[in-house]
Amino acid sequence: MFFEALMFGTTLLQGQSQRRAANRAAEAAREVGEFNAKLIERDAELLERQREIINRNAVLEERQARYRFRQQQGSVVTAYSGGGIDVSEGTPMAVLRQNAREFEYDMAIADFNLSIANMQINDQQESARLDAELSRMEGGAQAAALRAQGRSSFLSSVGQAARIGYETKLFKIN
Repeated sequence: MFFEALMFGTTLLQGQSQRRAANRAAEAAREVGEFNAKLIERDAELLERQREIINRNAVLEERQARYRFRQQQGSVVTAYSGGGIDVSEGTPMAVLRQNAREFEYDMAIADFNLSIANMQINDQQESARLDAELSRMEGGAQAAALRAQGRSSFLSSVGQAARIGYETKLFKIN
């Protein structure tokens, strides 16, 4: 009878031990999912910093380009004036206007390229946010599966213990 009671108790303990191990594994899976999600979210924050740098550089580049443009236009005026040509009408004005149109076109292209870069960063950030959410969901799903596996092991051991108790008549039912 002692041996049967020992088998009964050992079977229950084994099931409980498997359940605890599964619960620990489930918590570890959830933590891994959360850790990975935080790494991915950090990448999204880095993308925001990258955006700030790109936008600041674009502002500086535009200021520099406008400064250089003013210098170029001044050089055109000086060149025509130095040649004794009236710069208030005719060819010099046409050249200045053409330069201004080309400059504004270049600035429009730079603005367009900046907006494309910002859209790409937006897309990368959204992708990172979705990846982080997915990582959390995967960690949660794996944790749930491991907990279910632990419950199943525990219930199986309860069933085995009950069978042992019944077969060995550990529990006498009259």
